[in-house]
Amino acid sequence: MSEITRRNWLALSAATLAGAAACRSTADASPAAAQPPSSLPDRSNFDLEGVYLNAGSQHPISRPARASLEAYLQNRAHHAPGAGYELGSSAAVEKFARLVNADPDEITFVQSTTTGEQMIVRSLMLPAPGARVVTDTLHFFGSVPLYMELGKAGCDVAWVTHKDGRILLEDMDRAITPGTRLVALSLVSTVNGFQHDLKAICDLAHARGALVYADIIHAAGCVPVDLHASGVDFAACASYKWLMGDFGLGFLYVRRGAREALTRTQYGYYGVSSFASHVYPFDPPGDEVASYAFPDTATGLFALGTYSHTTAALLNGSLDYIASIGVETIQRHATALTTRLKQGLLSQGYTLMTPEEAATPLVACAYENARARIAPKLKEAGITTTVSANRFRPSVSVFNTAEDIDLFLAAIGPA
Repeated sequence: MSEITRRNWLALSAATLAGAAACRSTADASPAAAQPPSSLPDRSNFDLEGVYLNAGSQHPISRPARASLEAYLQNRAHHAPGAGYELGSSAAVEKFARLVNADPDEITFVQSTTTGEQMIVRSLMLPAPGARVVTDTLHFFGSVPLYMELGKAGCDVAWVTHKDGRILLEDMDRAITPGTRLVALSLVSTVNGFQHDLKAICDLAHARGALVYADIIHAAGCVPVDLHASGVDFAACASYKWLMGDFGLGFLYVRRGAREALTRTQYGYYGVSSFASHVYPFDPPGDEVASYAFPDTATGLFALGTYSHTTAALLNGSLDYIASIGVETIQRHATALTTRLKQGLLSQGYTLMTPEEAATPLVACAYENARARIAPKLKEAGITTTVSANRFRPSVSVFNTAEDIDLFLAAIGPA
């Protein structure tokens, strides 16, 4: 077992480029020739059919990411001598750390956002009788059972209720009482795109002795995220949405100063920094079966076993692509489209669940029987978006155009 170093990664780049060159000779080699866009919208780096307004559910894979994946697969197929194996998985951690302003040793791979959140909760030794936890009703709905079960197990769980599509800071202020153990929230809500003032909440929580966890899956890659400046203690996200990766791999952030509050609950061999057995032929002598150590890093605390190296390869391409555009540029493009979308929806009589001032790429509307009344219209028009039982939620990204918005509005018609 070894970790890919910067020197190894530079050496490995030659193999990556060679694999990408080999891909060019195949029938589907076009991804290897992809170039960063000069402006948005960028249609050239995506192979889309119809109108896709569903990046908030799963983001299409870009041509640069596919080129990176093809290089990895070439390596896995041929195992050329000296070409290496992982194709720079640690590089994806470094790129993500730069994207969200964190240090690489504060980041580790996790399977999913939920995995990261549950690891933090368990490492805080929750549930514990009487321990106060504050969350809100715009947090990820998949986390609702976690906090309801903590309540059943004896925690004092406070739910801050949304008002007009917002979680008000004054309501969080009242809920975060002295002695609160954890505040858990989604920086950008999957429900409607509301965005918290993360620094303000962290300031409140820290002043009362609480730690803060943020789900950033709908923020990283599409709105500016500065983890150090916010003061947040823990954050997690998967990669298949705005990071333009795939399912099965994401990131967990653990602020360096918050590690002392955690109890180790994971013992994975990917988290071990040194290991020497004492029981096999020619082993050095020792009093135990083995000697080992865990580094004082997020990886040392939470890394387990193998993870999706194919997704790490995708991320090596997609994170470069995002960096080449800039998150601020991505947000400006998305905001122009969502402003047009909000105005159109209101003019057609729909009820917005998303605050009009939200500068996030999600727009949600409450609409009774939406799946029955709207989904067939969208299917007929060749438009893909999220439609739930009683709401719909189009989301935009770098490839969307004003025409996409107009086609969507025309397809659904008046409320």
